[in-house]
Amino acid sequence: MTDYAPQADPVLIPLHADQLDTQQRVLYDEILGGRAALTTHTALTGPQGQLLGPFDPLLRSLEVGAAVQQLGLALRHKTTLPAVATETAILTVAISSGAEFEWYAHSAIVRSRELLSEDDITRIREVRIPQAEDAALAWELTQVLLTHSPISADQKDRALTRWQERGLVELVCMVGHYSNLAILLCGLNILPPAQTDFRA
Repeated sequence: MTDYAPQADPVLIPLHADQLDTQQRVLYDEILGGRAALTTHTALTGPQGQLLGPFDPLLRSLEVGAAVQQLGLALRHKTTLPAVATETAILTVAISSGAEFEWYAHSAIVRSRELLSEDDITRIREVRIPQAEDAALAWELTQVLLTHSPISADQKDRALTRWQERGLVELVCMVGHYSNLAILLCGLNILPPAQTDFRA
């Protein structure tokens, strides 16, 4: 098997850990510290300690970067949404936006925690509704939100029944945040460090 090589260079050259100034190092440590559990199944740093994915660009604008990474932590750890709904929304955004790094990181999370069957992961990748109940509703709502359209009365009622108002708002914020990260990844041509099934 040949080594994976991304098709093109990123727009920004990732900063090596030894290139960071004091303030950048603080944010760098906060980013990695808040995501320590993720590093067991996805690489978040490269061989020179450079941050991978959307995290390196955050070091170039410290105030914005700190706010973005704090929002990400809140959406991952402080919501009432079932994890399967959260990850379905993220994977759906990744496929819709063409953000392969997002798919790389979150499909690994889904598989390691067995949140979705392989059939449902394939369905999301092929833009088909998954079968698990929370996943199906999250996928359906995310599809609507990605068109910048309001959800229907029926969709609202089903979401409130399953997740209440708080969960519905959290899902909308989740889609917005990961759409923002997808734009960052695609616009700056940030690709994963390993080949994925993104285009399978």
